[in-house]
Amino acid sequence: MTDEKPSEAEKPEEKKAEAAKPEAAKPADAAKPADAAKPAAPAAAAPKPAAKAPEPVIPATAGKFEQFLKEHGIPSERLPLSLTIETIAVSGDVLQSALRLLRNSSEVQLDLLLTVSGVESNDTFDSVYHLWSYSNLDELVIKVLVKKSDVPEGDLPAVPSIANFWSAANWHERETYDLMGIRYANHPYMRRILNPWDWEGYPLRRDYKQLVDSLNDKNPHSMR
Repeated sequence: MTDEKPSEAEKPEEKKAEAAKPEAAKPADAAKPADAAKPAAPAAAAPKPAAKAPEPVIPATAGKFEQFLKEHGIPSERLPLSLTIETIAVSGDVLQSALRLLRNSSEVQLDLLLTVSGVESNDTFDSVYHLWSYSNLDELVIKVLVKKSDVPEGDLPAVPSIANFWSAANWHERETYDLMGIRYANHPYMRRILNPWDWEGYPLRRDYKQLVDSLNDKNPHSMR
């Protein structure tokens, strides 16, 4: 008989040693509870407050047009500049006198009326006039501020018409009346100019509610 070495699997010493080995340690992660809470996601950063628009600054000294009117006995109120243009407010009682003087004076010669427009602020309805001088290449903005508290309920704010000074004011005042509801006293033909004559409300006012009809509803098949 030939001596045969026992196979590796048949060695009794190795079997005993294998049985005596300690159980392998489990990974540290396995020791954690299965339902361990995940770290909370970082809270979203609070939105930054919107930057406030800078307050309009009223010039510290009178502009040349304010001073010019003052020298001729016409009171005015200094307002913040309109894009670097001198801006003043006058009352409706002296509007025509101020405009006549500014237009006809050889010193000032603000003889071109650029626009008449209307603006609604928190407390007033403003009739705004932009005047230009071809001779001096200069410009002035004049405003007539009508306090809302002074307008009787159901009435419109009223400002004297200047259509007798500049014929272009006829159209500008009608547009301002149509859209902002400022009535120009003694205007030769104070009727709407953009909307139908029987239109209700004034589209540029803050409290205006858009009518719903076939022209302006949200139906994709409408004529809008």
